[in-house]
Amino acid sequence: MIRKFIPIISSGLLMLSSCTETKVTDNPVWLEKDSLAAIESRTRSDFSLTMDQAQQQIKELYPNVTNEDIERFISQKALEVKVIDGQRMMHRKSPRNLKLLSTEIGGEWSGRGFDALPNDMALVDSITSVSKAEGDKCSEMYVKYRFSVDVPRHDFLLGDTLKVWVPLPIESARQSNVNILSASHDYVRSTDKSVHNTIYFATPVNESSDSIIHFEYVGEYNVAAQYFGPNYIIKNIKPYDTESDLYKNYTCVELPHIVKFDSLAHEIVGDEKCPFRQSELVYDYIVKNFPWAGAREYSTIECLPQYVIDEKHGDCGQVALLYISIMRTLGVPARWESGWMLHPGQVNLHDWAEVYFEGIGWVPIDASFGRYKSCKNTASVNFYSTGMDQYRFATNLGVNGTLYPAKKFVRSETVDFQMGEVECSKGNLFYPGWKKKFEILEMNYVN
Repeated sequence: MIRKFIPIISSGLLMLSSCTETKVTDNPVWLEKDSLAAIESRTRSDFSLTMDQAQQQIKELYPNVTNEDIERFISQKALEVKVIDGQRMMHRKSPRNLKLLSTEIGGEWSGRGFDALPNDMALVDSITSVSKAEGDKCSEMYVKYRFSVDVPRHDFLLGDTLKVWVPLPIESARQSNVNILSASHDYVRSTDKSVHNTIYFATPVNESSDSIIHFEYVGEYNVAAQYFGPNYIIKNIKPYDTESDLYKNYTCVELPHIVKFDSLAHEIVGDEKCPFRQSELVYDYIVKNFPWAGAREYSTIECLPQYVIDEKHGDCGQVALLYISIMRTLGVPARWESGWMLHPGQVNLHDWAEVYFEGIGWVPIDASFGRYKSCKNTASVNFYSTGMDQYRFATNLGVNGTLYPAKKFVRSETVDFQMGEVECSKGNLFYPGWKKKFEILEMNYVN
């Protein structure tokens, strides 16, 4: 295997939660024993701004905004408010989200992807220029990375066992040669036992344990771009085998986050019967109508795709679930895929989807990336409705799955699995009771 070296612009380091100092106590605030109490606590944490505090923050960011403006923004769903204990409380991210959701503050918005950066457009141009547009892999890369979890040793952990689950790439049409090069502890892989691909550690905590209990593994895998041209899809698409397990599994309802939207789905596609064209119509509906905004904890939302419709915005995972729900409503198989995006300088959590066309196979789509209208060629403009770039770390093929080995307490991520999970016999360890780190150690093109 020949590897062409690429300078890594960003180390890919992303610390998603901090380990703040915590007093030794029998019941740290981040130890979750009861799932209902955990969700209530997370909701209160998300909606932590009183109206006075929210107004102050908003006016500091946007000095010309009045209290009357704020009430109007609330009615327009540009600010999110929830009544807790009889008092209106605002989502802690709402002041920052306002410029993303209000054209009065942020200016005109013409759809997801309209503000793509030159590097983003150059990436899709490079893929469409070398791809045969028949779903072939191209622009393949070798990635070496480290994923680690640090848990401070607290007295309440003494004599207990820490259990840790962290993400591992799946083997798929675009990802291959997944290997674990080294690990801090003995481990168990969940391969084929869950929709969430994990590596699991367990270790006892005793008096001799370090002040920080460190878990890590170093892994490697290959990941490629993939692109299906519209003409290829239309030429080769066939009627669905509606009796197949695949069709039944991926057109069904999966409560609470994959549901039916009969009226909406048929309003979007009208009389169109071709599954590919239906997918394009649904993709455009999402791209044009739902801007991105910083999200609430997923575990606090009853139905994520309904949330997008009600609140008129959504992050990557929320709009992916809306796409999947609408496509399944139309009788078109669709499924979840998620993990991380590894674009240089933009390493972050990310969620997307796949749609199945009979005669073609699974086709990746990323509604969050939208339409790159500033690109010069049509294939690049529309790339992400039938293609995927090579800067991905996919670890999930579904939502709300059971981890392997099974987790006893409520998960920190109840829908997806991207950051890891930690628990002991007393409960789930929520943030900031531990921290994780994802580092890109090497990223090279494979020839």
